[in-house]
Amino acid sequence: MTLITIIVVISFIWLYNRTNLEKVGSNDVLSINGRVVQKAEIDGIARGYRLAFNLSLTDFISDLGGMETSEEASLNNYIINLLVAQHQAEVLGIRPSDEAVLEAIKSLPPLQTDGVFDPAKYATFIQERLTPSGLSEHHLEDVVRDSLKVQALHRIVTSPIAISDEEVRAAARVYQPVTAQVIRFDREKFLKDVSVTPVEVSVFYEKNKNGLGIGEARSISYASLELPEEQQGLSGKERMAGLQKLADQVVAAGKAIREGVAQGGDFAKLAEKSGLHADKAANIQRDGSQDGKDSELPAAVVSGAFRLQKSGEVSDIIQDGDSFYILTLDGISPARQLTQAEVAEKITTHLKAEKASKLAIEAADKSLNQIRAALNAGKSFADAAKAAGVQTETLDAVAPSDTKNSEEERALADSTLGLKDGELGALQPAPWGAFAIYLDKRTPLTEAQWKEHQSEVSKRLLGNNQTLLFKEWLNQSRGTAGIKMLGAQRGGG
Repeated sequence: MTLITIIVVISFIWLYNRTNLEKVGSNDVLSINGRVVQKAEIDGIARGYRLAFNLSLTDFISDLGGMETSEEASLNNYIINLLVAQHQAEVLGIRPSDEAVLEAIKSLPPLQTDGVFDPAKYATFIQERLTPSGLSEHHLEDVVRDSLKVQALHRIVTSPIAISDEEVRAAARVYQPVTAQVIRFDREKFLKDVSVTPVEVSVFYEKNKNGLGIGEARSISYASLELPEEQQGLSGKERMAGLQKLADQVVAAGKAIREGVAQGGDFAKLAEKSGLHADKAANIQRDGSQDGKDSELPAAVVSGAFRLQKSGEVSDIIQDGDSFYILTLDGISPARQLTQAEVAEKITTHLKAEKASKLAIEAADKSLNQIRAALNAGKSFADAAKAAGVQTETLDAVAPSDTKNSEEERALADSTLGLKDGELGALQPAPWGAFAIYLDKRTPLTEAQWKEHQSEVSKRLLGNNQTLLFKEWLNQSRGTAGIKMLGAQRGGG
């Protein structure tokens, strides 16, 4: 996949709030660590953010908080955290040499062929990805240099981290099958005992109506091209070659479609002429739903639709697995508040579920307290559960990490990770109500299994701890950076 990322453009159209900046009436945007940052620099960092994605610098972006679910939050984090990291690197004397930057550029997967730097790909990247955006090789070098600074900061900050054998063994429990007893408290059983009055519906609506609305929706036309079915089972170089060929076709088709639309051509006809399958989707919400149901469009396509700003605008190429997409925006339906009549049924269902859940939790607390008392008195779990009048179901030899089991079984097994054999866990929420689980036994790992998983678990645990520590350090550095939004001050003055 990395071999074709240079042609898969992640499109960001001014994700930071330009309107607020324009109100400033000045190029000064913020002050950080005693330095004034101007709009041109913020603009450059925003372009660098997109460039970092195209270069597959995902660890760099993630370290700076640029992988949030919200694109705006991601870019805001990236901008501020990069400014903080640049200052800290200067304080610590971290200055990657030109030679180190060159070697890092040569190691970037999008600029390689079969694991070796490919000058032709580098030249193509400069010509097709940098030049049209008003960028140069210097901008690429700056982004890579910043990534090396963040790597060095990450190593320095996280170097004290160490993990014990005990921590690793505890984390390795995800590979140990458990046998447990599950007590379910299903809210459905209590629904018959609750009712909701029209007055309650009205009170709920008046209290929450500002949040009861339909978000902005997008109607799009889209063209797609998928890897042929006979090639989808391929792997390695053969698969990459197939995807590269497909990507080249989509790039050529995208150029033809974009030029045709600019001249007033029909998107669907242009797509079909280029060998792509054309389709439409109306009223798509940001969460991917369509008229209350799943639109079944890939998340990348939905996200791309909401990056388009005006009707007739054509997106960059979007990849989702073995498929490539190009979109155009047909129309925008503005957000609006729903009337009480439109949401009365949903409010009624919601209030009934709330009341039923409350009854289920009350019954669960009573039953669990009775079972715990019986266990403390020396009774077996089976006798204690029977005396409390609850039924149990057995979770038999299920490991939290074993994908052969259902998602629910693995989630239930996962809830035992903090329990000892013979211990009853706390009441926990579930989509259907609540549950509690009693751990009969956890099967120990054999020495061979321990050796098999020890390295992987250690590496993952160490990585998680390092990520948390670096994030905490970065937040503390932000807190001491004296960040001031100059636009907000002047706009208010």
